[in-house]
Amino acid sequence: MRRTKQQWLTLFQIQQDSDLSVKKFCFEQGMSTSSFYKNKATFTPEISIPTTTLASPFSQVYLAESDKINSSPLQNIKLNIGNIELTLDSKTEVNWLVNLVGKLA
Repeated sequence: MRRTKQQWLTLFQIQQDSDLSVKKFCFEQGMSTSSFYKNKATFTPEISIPTTTLASPFSQVYLAESDKINSSPLQNIKLNIGNIELTLDSKTEVNWLVNLVGKLA
């Protein structure tokens, strides 16, 4: 089923407002997660993400991203936590990453 830009933007908002993971939301909507992420990358506007340092009682968590999310091809996200480096796929759900960083803080 072909959807318009507005239909995709509405779906992204509905998923974000729900407590469902992208995987579960897509299953309930009868679409693939790859289609969801592909269209999200196509239709969402560019936003700036500053470099952030979050203090943790155990270590420092550094999260750095380029100035523009959509200015270059998708890249993996690397988190350095003490002497541990965690590499996440570029398709990692933002809400999941925010939740992870919040729990580490």
